[in-house]
Amino acid sequence: MVRCPCVSVDRRRAEEVRRTLLRSGALRTDLRPRREGERVLFPVTAPDAVLDLLRGTDAELSSAEFEELPRRPRSLREAVEGIPEDLLPEVPSSFDVVGDIAIIHIPPALEPYANELGRAVLRMSPSIRVVLGEAGPVTGEFRLRDFVHLAGVERTFTVHRENGCVFEVDLAKAYFSPRLSGERSRVVSLVAEGERVLDMFSGVGPFAVQIARHRRVPVTAVELNPDAYRFLVRNVELNRVKHLVEPVNDDARNVASSRPKTYDRVIMNHPSASLEFLREALIAAREGATLHVYGFASSTDDWGWKVRERLEELGHRFRSIDVRKVREVSASRIIAVADVKF
Repeated sequence: MVRCPCVSVDRRRAEEVRRTLLRSGALRTDLRPRREGERVLFPVTAPDAVLDLLRGTDAELSSAEFEELPRRPRSLREAVEGIPEDLLPEVPSSFDVVGDIAIIHIPPALEPYANELGRAVLRMSPSIRVVLGEAGPVTGEFRLRDFVHLAGVERTFTVHRENGCVFEVDLAKAYFSPRLSGERSRVVSLVAEGERVLDMFSGVGPFAVQIARHRRVPVTAVELNPDAYRFLVRNVELNRVKHLVEPVNDDARNVASSRPKTYDRVIMNHPSASLEFLREALIAAREGATLHVYGFASSTDDWGWKVRERLEELGHRFRSIDVRKVREVSASRIIAVADVKF
């Protein structure tokens, strides 16, 4: 127990006073407030300023003993237990979060301590219910990754919220990356009134649903993976955009080539294969359209060169091309996007 200055207030004003103290920085968050009869006692850091801050309430200045609150770890290195000190530099500094699932990369040196890393994530983040470890790279036609369960509930299904939208996803069955949330917001902001959008590799629908929800334009969302497609249909329903989003379970080449000069904006978020679909994307694009072409490269200059070379092979001219880094994959590899305007 710790004795410190505090303010005593009627319990009916307690929440209002707590918020006022918290906003001002006067509330001690390392100690637990306590109740005495019909009054609540809040530990404070600056007793002289508190009464002026709470003028108009029945606050009284006093002193009392308070229970110390356990300090939450601020990093995985602080949270882990049982890992040799010489291996602590190997502990990852961050992890991905999808809904209530954390996904963590396990360096080879820490594989014997993988479950302890999982338990450390749970200690660090109370909102996390499941911790999965990456058990290999994203591979295959459906861009899936294997996971190993490390801690918490054993499941791969979750509900993820992003930019005012909600998405159901099973990470073992459908690709989803929370690291693209900023890029998705950027593309959504570029969509203009009256556009028609083609999302060629829609997954569970994060691009398509957000565009429909926030820009109110029609979107064709194409997904080949039948499991991801089922989640796409479900997410369209959950976000109430059935009247705007057309989900299609097919190869994107078939859909794009069958709808010539239909779309004002084409999203090609398939970094390992987008250039292979560029011919069909150009068929579907109207004059003046914008294509967002994603890919792996060593730099933005490298990706810009690859996109330009492919466009020249296909005999297409463009008005402008703007290339930007989306995120780093490794020290020598990035995901980049080329915004190509025709």
